[in-house]
Amino acid sequence: MQKSIYSKLTELPLFLGMSHTDLEQAVGQLKFGFHKFAADHVVAKQETPCTNMMLVTDGLLTSSAESIDHGYVLSEELHAPTLLEPEHLFGLQQRYSRTFTAKGPCHLITLDKTELTKLMEEHLIVRFNMLNLISAQSQKLQQQLWQAPATLLESRIVRFIANRSLRPAGPKTLYIKMQRLAVELNDSRLNISRALNHMQALGLLKLYRERIEIPAFEQLLKGV
Repeated sequence: MQKSIYSKLTELPLFLGMSHTDLEQAVGQLKFGFHKFAADHVVAKQETPCTNMMLVTDGLLTSSAESIDHGYVLSEELHAPTLLEPEHLFGLQQRYSRTFTAKGPCHLITLDKTELTKLMEEHLIVRFNMLNLISAQSQKLQQQLWQAPATLLESRIVRFIANRSLRPAGPKTLYIKMQRLAVELNDSRLNISRALNHMQALGLLKLYRERIEIPAFEQLLKGV
């Protein structure tokens, strides 16, 4: 394992605060898997069992989440270094909530849940980091319920996308029919169309048939 990979691992929230010596010791004792995937390789598929901690050390992934009734899909980019849904390793639903696909060459390190448990038992800092990851996700979801209601339809559209996103930035694509979006937001199809066309006129998004492309979500947040 190269020194540069050690540096990238320490950038991940799971190993935050862990010394190089402790990390080197952990890698020597546990069974880490090292993988390289080409573009378009499906790294993890939505609704499949989540049995490994996946650590992306290099590359760019596409994350796609499909609604339960298959009515729409939200796609966004995920940059390394990052972890793939560590909160789904434990709990009631131990399955991926999204599909992760390599957008280009990607390097991943995997750690079986049994090995991860050993790591947390031996290193208190890793145990705290894992608790922080799960707590942060829980708190984020709770905060969404207490947000002030958006009044403008444009803001409600943005809120709809933001609440389903992994991060409030970067390019995103929402595959959805106009009528379905109208039902989701309890408004008319005509009003939805007008609001989206207004945001397109401002250069915040691009409209296609059953597809909304957002070049930079952070700009959309500022623009409405």
